Amino acid sequence: MSRRLPSLNALPAFSAAARLCSISLAARELCVTPGAISRQIKSLEESLGSQLFRRGHNSIVLTEAGHRFLAHVNGALAMLQTGASTIVPDRSQLSIRAPITLARRWLIPRIRSFCQENPGVDIAIHSLALGDAAAADITMTYVRATDATALSQAFLLDRTMAVCSPQLLALRGRSLAPAELLGLPLLLDTGDAWSWRRWCAAAGIGFHPRGGSITLDTDEASIDACLSGLGVGQASPSFIEKELRSGQLVALCADVAPIVGAYSFAHAPKSLLAGQFVSWLQTQNDTAKAAFDIAAA
Repeated sequence: MSRRLPSLNALPAFSAAARLCSISLAARELCVTPGAISRQIKSLEESLGSQLFRRGHNSIVLTEAGHRFLAHVNGALAMLQTGASTIVPDRSQLSIRAPITLARRWLIPRIRSFCQENPGVDIAIHSLALGDAAAADITMTYVRATDATALSQAFLLDRTMAVCSPQLLALRGRSLAPAELLGLPLLLDTGDAWSWRRWCAAAGIGFHPRGGSITLDTDEASIDACLSGLGVGQASPSFIEKELRSGQLVALCADVAPIVGAYSFAHAPKSLLAGQFVSWLQTQNDTAKAAFDIAAA
């Protein structure tokens, strides 16, 4: 007949008391009373038929049998802890789906602060441009719009400004009026030139490009083309804050900056982690105004 196992509940108490050489300190660590620790150890000794500690005045010392048994107990407890961590990992996962330009030029430069506030969270950012159909905890979407009052639920308004590289502007040798920009190569980030048409309407001119155009399929590609000096593009100052600060891009006719759309989000209502991210996201709203101020300066 196999030997009956000792009470497994007593093993953490024995291990803590042996490590700390104190019943009271073990009780404090395990959030129980010293009497409970003493009873657990006594039960363990009776089950094993061997004394594990020599008790003195306010002190305990492991016996030889206690030393041998402790090595097995610590090994078993470590193995159980490892097994438990494979089932209930100590890190949380947060998946975010966002349009590629928002992800690369707005979210990624700012998300470090969220990571610092939540060091136990692993984040996965999925770009809609990549076609990933997996479910996400946070889904960010874009909608065209022109009226700020109808966008109260948006976390980021998309204002558009005419920008270009300083080299392209230097070729002209002076500042340009809105109508004169249409004589330069234009960079279109959509096939229907939505941003340029809205910008021209805000400037009080018709959209009649005379200097040719290059059409690209994302804001990101249009910004890259601007940086390469290929022409004048439309961009949200929130997406080119670094380039505006460094002088890699300059704003043209900075007082013309109409709203062309907005970014909003949806999240799983029962997800505590998603709720924490939403709270963080809402604290980032003032950065859009800061970027606009830089462009207008």
